[in-house]
Amino acid sequence: MTTERAIAAFRGSPAPIPLRGAVQQYEWGGYDFIPRLIGVENREQRPFAELWIGAHPKAPSMAEIDGTRLSLADLVARAPEQVLGRPTAERFGGELPFLFKVLDARSPLSIQAHPSKRQAREGFARENAAGIPLEAPQRNYRDANHKPEIHVALGDFFMLHGFRPLEEIEELLAAAPELGAVMPDFGERLASAGWDPEARRSVLRELYARIMSMPEQRVDAALDPLVARLERRGSLDRDLPDYWALAASRAFPLPGGHRDRGIFSIYLLNLVRLRAGEGTFQPSGTLHAYMEGVNVELMANSDNVLRGGLTPKHVDARELLATLSFDTGRPEILKGRALSSTERVYEAPVDEFRLSRVEVGPGRAHSGAAQGPESLIVIEGAARARWPAGGLELPRGAIILVPAGFAYSIEAAEPSGSAALFKASVPPEGAARA
Repeated sequence: MTTERAIAAFRGSPAPIPLRGAVQQYEWGGYDFIPRLIGVENREQRPFAELWIGAHPKAPSMAEIDGTRLSLADLVARAPEQVLGRPTAERFGGELPFLFKVLDARSPLSIQAHPSKRQAREGFARENAAGIPLEAPQRNYRDANHKPEIHVALGDFFMLHGFRPLEEIEELLAAAPELGAVMPDFGERLASAGWDPEARRSVLRELYARIMSMPEQRVDAALDPLVARLERRGSLDRDLPDYWALAASRAFPLPGGHRDRGIFSIYLLNLVRLRAGEGTFQPSGTLHAYMEGVNVELMANSDNVLRGGLTPKHVDARELLATLSFDTGRPEILKGRALSSTERVYEAPVDEFRLSRVEVGPGRAHSGAAQGPESLIVIEGAARARWPAGGLELPRGAIILVPAGFAYSIEAAEPSGSAALFKASVPPEGAARA
């Protein structure tokens, strides 16, 4: 069957279809989890960092219709109402609004933040007008969309999320004179700010601006003795920033023996250890980094990243500073809310996506009714999808797209078995919580 005939067949009789995700082999990726999930041998120990499930033009999933494979981006573009449903197609300009991922971080990702919709639109247009190619290494904006994101850990997961409370930053700077030298009067400035929120944000903004703008020689002068001290200490606690600062110094050596300024951020941001089933939400402007672990991640359909270090990639300090929120405090740890005996939803205050975990077992099937498009991936066990006119076997790692308007059920593949899936969907209009 040709692609044209496959699309015509789907338009005439839309039904759930298998997807194949696109693997991203970034250097920080793990060697085992994603290959085992999707049934691929990895004897060469290549890094399998992310499995993308979506229609982003950088790496769209492949859809299968009656034995014919085609790009999901192509299918959505040519059958938007059948895939998305008319309300979702109208809300999001005929595009699949979310990007679904499985992520395996063997070593830390970059310190990063994501732009708001306005910043993304303006930045994308500005770089287009400047003639910067989309794949140019110095490009900040790969598309015109924002990238809020939510994730759920599949095991112990370490990350940095948002700036620590200012009094904690003050204590850390005082305890590490190498760091405190960046702004010796930080404590005095903080005391002068009192409890005025804007004055307190201004102190933090000035500290971070100094870190991001100071010459490399000053970065080395601060971090060389810090790293040397940590090396002498030997064993370090993974729940403390010193462990990750030392790990980052080894993972990200710069040419000429220089130090990566992203190490400073490890001390300024909240260090969070998530257990399986826990997650966080990263809104636009929140500085964060994944340090180690495996998760399922869901975001708006974007690849816009502004980096602040721990990376060989492009760092635009001025653009990052214009993007960041300098609010401080502890991140909310999400544990999900039970919608039914089989579904737990992880909510985020966005219109584009909703993340759920679905668990089925003996005598416990999941009933679904896709108002908009839904993507599901089997993370544990094996399952079976059923609907009035058909069904699909879903071994571990299988992915399906359920088009809008479809009622379906998920059950374990074996009567005594069980399965766990994650589901990406679009919340009903107006359902995003404030």
